[in-house]
Amino acid sequence: MSANSVISHAFVLPDRNFYEWLAVLRPYLAKFERVAVVRSPAGNNLNRFRNVTAVDAPLTWWQDSALTHIRRIYPSVVMVDVIDVDTPEELAPIINRRVENDDRYGERDTEPQHIFNRFVLEWMTSARPIAVLARFNADPEKGDLRRSLEVFTRAGADVLCAAPGTVTAVGESIQVESSVEGERFITTYEPVQERFVSVGDQLGLGRALATAAGDRLSLTVQNPPNGVSALGWDNLMNPRDYIYIPQFRARPLTDGLNIRNLPSLQASIVGRVYSWHLLEPQEHHGRAIEKIGAEGSWLKVSSISGVEGYAAAWHLRATTLKEGAVVFPGVNPVGVNLDIFHPMGKPAPARLGDIGWVRFGYNVSNGRGSEDINAALARYLPQVEAYRNAGYRVIMTTSHQTYGEGKSEFWPWSQMTDAKWRLLRQGFAEMMSRIAAQWAGRDLIGAWQIWNEPDSRSGVASVSMSARHYGEMVAEIHQAIRSADSDVQIVTAGFNSGPLSGSAYAREMLQALPDGVLPDGIAFHPYGRGVNGHPFYSMFGHIDESVWAYSAVLPEKPLWITEFGVLDRPRDSAGQIARYAMDMIRYLKTQYPGKFAALVWYAWAQGMHNGYGIVDAAGKPRPPLTERFLSA
Repeated sequence: MSANSVISHAFVLPDRNFYEWLAVLRPYLAKFERVAVVRSPAGNNLNRFRNVTAVDAPLTWWQDSALTHIRRIYPSVVMVDVIDVDTPEELAPIINRRVENDDRYGERDTEPQHIFNRFVLEWMTSARPIAVLARFNADPEKGDLRRSLEVFTRAGADVLCAAPGTVTAVGESIQVESSVEGERFITTYEPVQERFVSVGDQLGLGRALATAAGDRLSLTVQNPPNGVSALGWDNLMNPRDYIYIPQFRARPLTDGLNIRNLPSLQASIVGRVYSWHLLEPQEHHGRAIEKIGAEGSWLKVSSISGVEGYAAAWHLRATTLKEGAVVFPGVNPVGVNLDIFHPMGKPAPARLGDIGWVRFGYNVSNGRGSEDINAALARYLPQVEAYRNAGYRVIMTTSHQTYGEGKSEFWPWSQMTDAKWRLLRQGFAEMMSRIAAQWAGRDLIGAWQIWNEPDSRSGVASVSMSARHYGEMVAEIHQAIRSADSDVQIVTAGFNSGPLSGSAYAREMLQALPDGVLPDGIAFHPYGRGVNGHPFYSMFGHIDESVWAYSAVLPEKPLWITEFGVLDRPRDSAGQIARYAMDMIRYLKTQYPGKFAALVWYAWAQGMHNGYGIVDAAGKPRPPLTERFLSA
């Protein structure tokens, strides 16, 4: 099972004679993936699991009832599967039957009832972020009465069915009635505009009901004959208490956020987390969402590294493991461009600090049209192994220096024809299939990048081509790499002609791709863009314009900034450059959590082409830039 698999099912065994119970369970664990074995409920938090199978043996649960215990102590558990046996011997035939029938929860065994579900609401809008704007309130002593929970949405975003059921009313609001364990629940969504359902429709979870009419969506829950009356509505319940979001996570909005042992700024610090981390809330989802973003609120969380404690909820943003999933979980997206041919371009891994990425150009040609891929492998392999062994990820970008440079049939580049581009693509694809095979299975290269700045207008460090020719290249090279390596990421070249022209180029490139071929991410080089409005470093505008434009090209894929930095200003203050770089990194991490796989600076050392180096031309640090960047 992958280390990143989501475990949503716990199997709780009694503490007494635990290993005898565990021996009986082993065939079940071999049959079904993603099962966490819990040794007795005492001291274990079952709230992290959606479904719990509980052996209801004597002296194990409060009041000798697993269902009562779980419903009282663990409000985030949705489904409880109770196995009422007293000994491991009684458990054995039940386990064997479930394994033989491929029936994880024993759903074929309906008598007596042993599966108990509770009514839950998943998130009710496609808009993000996940956020509560106003809480339900039926107590006049606590302020203005409010019959609904109001959440953030956007006009035109899908309003989603938060609980399956039957549509009972359609108008300015939509009403859905659900039945769970014999109880009626009525959910009302408003205001809505374009409607996709009719009265009587049977709806599944997540079905689009309508589009939101504004930036606030109200959700009302009634549970006849229970609940309270307010504002002319009867049987009202607090929607918060039913919210369950699969793979719910919180992401820090700031780097170095303290985790404390108690919910107080005066409490001891037990760890720190960063903006690329995903934290697992240890509280009921609905209550956690009400806290997130609220000044003065604290949320109990656990990190991927095992740190558990309280985080200042006003520095958190609600997300999910799916939405926040990055290509390389836990890897700092910050990186730096290196150059194996430059005397300062191969720093010792120990010098690279806390960054996550290094990027090389894969040069096979050596300026003379060489196709000796074995010589290239011998050059790069020791360096890549050293960085990878030190924990860094490697981006390898291809270009005319991989194939094409130094070949008379392609020179001059300005006179390339359709026939010549076709010839280049064929030779390039054949070479890349062999190169990819050399590196496949080694877990050394994290991503291959196809070409460099094909949309460039200057042609200084690249060979440009039309979007159609580039799309045809991506199709052939993508297939060539995939024929040898099914795991490595394959991303586009770094587009550098700006958000409007570059994104239009990327869209035209996509049109040339056949079905089944799609890059794993869009890369771009936002030179001259930033967040602090500096006249030299952000002269072309705000980085948001690039993010929005390129995100719209492939919305479901991450973005890769494979070059950013300051060009042709070697004498500028390192302090000014540090401010520009740090502002950019912090902004992208906090405003677009999980969106960027890499944020790679150009370049490591002064003198590596025309980029402002993290270190100077002699390889010495440039305070404060070097220290701040390597800990970003």
